[in-house]
Amino acid sequence: MTVLADAAFRHAASMFQPKIRKWASPGAMAAALDHTHRQTAMLDLIDRELVALFDGDDHDRLMVFCPPQEGKSQKISRRTPAWLLSHDPTLRIGIVSYADNKAERWGRQIRRDILNHPELGITLRQDSRAAGRWETEQGGGLICVGLAAGITGEPIDVLLVDDPVRGRAEAESQTYREAAWDWWESNGSTRLSSRGKAVLMMTRWNEDDLAGRMEKREPGRWRIVRIPAIAEDRDPLGRHPGEELVSVQDRAPGYFRNLRTVRSSYVWNSIYQQTPTAAEGNLFRRADFRYWQGMPADPARHGVLAGQRVDLGGRAVALDDCWRFITVDLAASKRTSADYTVASAWAISGDGDLILLGRNRGRMSEAEHWDHVRPLQQRWAADTVFIEQSFISTTLAIDATAAGIPVQPLTADTDKITRALPATSRMKAHRVWFPAGVDWLDEWCDELASFPSAAHDDQVDTLSYAARVVSAHWLPQENAEQVAARRAPVDDGVIGQAYAAATGGSGDLDFMAIDY
Repeated sequence: MTVLADAAFRHAASMFQPKIRKWASPGAMAAALDHTHRQTAMLDLIDRELVALFDGDDHDRLMVFCPPQEGKSQKISRRTPAWLLSHDPTLRIGIVSYADNKAERWGRQIRRDILNHPELGITLRQDSRAAGRWETEQGGGLICVGLAAGITGEPIDVLLVDDPVRGRAEAESQTYREAAWDWWESNGSTRLSSRGKAVLMMTRWNEDDLAGRMEKREPGRWRIVRIPAIAEDRDPLGRHPGEELVSVQDRAPGYFRNLRTVRSSYVWNSIYQQTPTAAEGNLFRRADFRYWQGMPADPARHGVLAGQRVDLGGRAVALDDCWRFITVDLAASKRTSADYTVASAWAISGDGDLILLGRNRGRMSEAEHWDHVRPLQQRWAADTVFIEQSFISTTLAIDATAAGIPVQPLTADTDKITRALPATSRMKAHRVWFPAGVDWLDEWCDELASFPSAAHDDQVDTLSYAARVVSAHWLPQENAEQVAARRAPVDDGVIGQAYAAATGGSGDLDFMAIDY
């Protein structure tokens, strides 16, 4: 968080500080007006953060993340506007959500609170009857809109953003994420007045969501308060690691621990821990990652790879004995925001393990694709390049073919998550190996662990395609006992009768004579 030292900003921020305050916090006001109101340690912390935001001058933007149904929206979207207006009825407050009706619900409730509680000291204009837009006699008021509608009119002094996306489907859509960021850049942030303060609360479905982008693109500007359901290190509430959140819902002890056992880590970490990228991974779990080490070459081998060997957890594998290929995920743009072009070189061992040999990643034009892939092909003597069917006519395919390298098409016939499932199964079986010690290993592993919430998934795509290639092109090798067992005659009478009917013979079928 960056401390803003600008004198004009400090003067503007000080305008939020009332000379006389009837209630110390939104929670204190809610307790005085509503005997059913409950405070928890989490809500106390949010109260303190709100007071610090509106009274202080060291930051002007706040993010709050915590489990659902724990009172954060009631605190921030309902109680905070009334608390602020009760001390300064000139404030212009905006509430923005994913839809108009969600935002207007808060406007209707706040207006009802004002009318039912004259002790707030807020007087509404007689012509202000709309649920989503009303004014005070002093010129302040509230506007409630959906993200698509945006805020128009006069500048906003306080902007409260409450759930800018509807749920996981929108959060994982690049289109919706781009729309949310475009709203913030072109509308939300531009409507703030010189004394403007902003609060964002949302479920962290995706690390590239609105909050994630704000944190990356406006570093130090936002104060971030994340309160997980189960405490981790450096807990904001001072809990010990593993300690549960005391819920406003009077949940029984052990509720969150029990919930964690029946939720996937993908869901649990995003909704309840507010960390869309779990340290242990989501679909691809770090505990299942396996790493190969290089071994001295075998001088007795004279293949194209000169006897290179790798150690797969104590098993020596000669790469000359493996089939080697490349999978490519193409992007045809150099824009910084564009996807990457990724080429990954693989080997399939005799017993079906998938070995990542090397990887090239970058943003480039279509004309550069083959120059990006060729070093991998030459380094590992890969004999086939697999790319999506839709790119089969690109310069990569043309140039690779001209160089004598077969190009095979892959069909992207399902969504990315479904395509990744065969790879996740192989990972869980510990049949996928990554090179230990390469400088890009963290980048590779972090993207896998973040999938499908990461900003990019180009490397994951190459792994998903490699797993499909293994399934289509590799058959398990059989030892002598397995071959003998498979060829052993089965005398159930039916086979012999079928053979006799087809050949006119009456003898037994000679399984050993069949060419397998």
